[in-house]
Amino acid sequence: MLDRAKLTSHLNREEDRILGNHILDRIGIVLQQENTQSTNFLDPYEQEIATGMLKQLSQVNYLVDGGYQGAERKRITIFPEYLFPDHIEPPVAILRIEGNFNFHVVEHRDYLGAITALGIKREMLGDILVLNTFSQVVVAEELRDFIILNLGQVHQVPVVVTEIAKDDLVLPPDNTKEIKATVASMRLDAVASAGFGDSRSKIVKYIKSEKVKVNWKLAVNPAQKVEVNDLISLRGRGRIEIIKDNGRSHRDRIKLMLKKYN
Repeated sequence: MLDRAKLTSHLNREEDRILGNHILDRIGIVLQQENTQSTNFLDPYEQEIATGMLKQLSQVNYLVDGGYQGAERKRITIFPEYLFPDHIEPPVAILRIEGNFNFHVVEHRDYLGAITALGIKREMLGDILVLNTFSQVVVAEELRDFIILNLGQVHQVPVVVTEIAKDDLVLPPDNTKEIKATVASMRLDAVASAGFGDSRSKIVKYIKSEKVKVNWKLAVNPAQKVEVNDLISLRGRGRIEIIKDNGRSHRDRIKLMLKKYN
C-alpha cells in the first residue's frame, strides 16, 4: 500500500499535489497489474517532482525519455522493479512535418497551434524542433497515426507528415546569444527586464498575468530572488539563463552574464 500522505507531504502547491497523485495512480496500476504505465510529457520541474517520488519506491523502476538526447519535455514510463530500462521501449514517436514554407514565416507556435487544433492537448506533445523548411515534433506514440492522418496544414500551408527514426532527427543550430547586463538587485523583474529588453513595469505585468516561470515553476512575485543557473521563461518570448555573476560595477550594480534562448 502506497503512503500517499508521506509521498506528497513536501508538495505545497495544488498543481504539484495533483501531479503527485497522478504519478501515484500510475504507480498503483503498475503494482497491481505488473504492467507498464506512462505519464504525459512533463517539463523539467514536473520531472523532478515525479522522479523524486519514484526514487523512494523500491517496488518500481522507471525510464525518462523525450525522444532524443537533450530533450526538454519527457515522458516517464513506470514498470515493475524486476524489469530493466534497456528492456523498455519509450512510448514516443518523432514526426517530421514538411511543406512549402518559402513564402511563409512559420514558428513554433504555428506548429503547436495546428496540432492542438486537432483536439490534442499540449501535455501529449514533447519538444517541437523548428528548422527552415520543416519541423520535427515528438509526440505520444498513441497519437502518432492520428496526427499523420489528420494534420493537413500549418499556417494555411499544406503539409506532409511522416514518422522518422531517432537517428534521423536533425537538431536545429544553436539559437542562443549571450547578454552582458547590469542590475540593481537580483529581483526577478530586474533580471528579466535586462534579459528580455523590456521595462520593469512591463515585466511586472507579465508576471502578474502568469506568463513568467522560474526553473519551470510559475512565478507570481516580481520581487522573487533569482540566482546563477536559474532559468527564466516568458511565454512567447523564449528563455534566459543566468550564466555568471561578474561582481559589482563601479556604480555598485551587479554585473551578470545571461544566455538568451529564442
